[in-house]
Amino acid sequence: MAQSEADLLKELEERLRFETLLADISARFVNLPADQIDSEIEDAQRRVCECLALDLAVLWQWSVETPRFLTLTHLYRPLGGPPPPERMYAHEYFPWCLQQLTAGKVIAVSTEEAPAEAARDQEVWRHYGIKSALAFPL
Repeated sequence: MAQSEADLLKELEERLRFETLLADISARFVNLPADQIDSEIEDAQRRVCECLALDLAVLWQWSVETPRFLTLTHLYRPLGGPPPPERMYAHEYFPWCLQQLTAGKVIAVSTEEAPAEAARDQEVWRHYGIKSALAFPL
């Protein structure tokens, strides 16, 4: 088998593994009692991090009442590191991300290749040891 075919096969296997993981995670939330939601979210974060070899998975919540504040709701960080605060002033810590998310855009960026206007965001990412970021508005 040629190297490119082997690479393609590996990529397909990884994609299938991840899609199977997502299907399993989704199925776990069907008819889940309210008192088990938080633990299932944290388990899903762990499983996604393990599957994709990620260092960190964080869920932040913002509301209409406090649109500039992000509240930490769920965190999975297997290797430790500086803990993020439970509440962040989004405009101060992540001004570029906030602007992108408010505009309804998805952020998928290597923190070392972020645009110049994301300099403050990049500084915060470096402080927390974050090498890449994926954020999307819900």
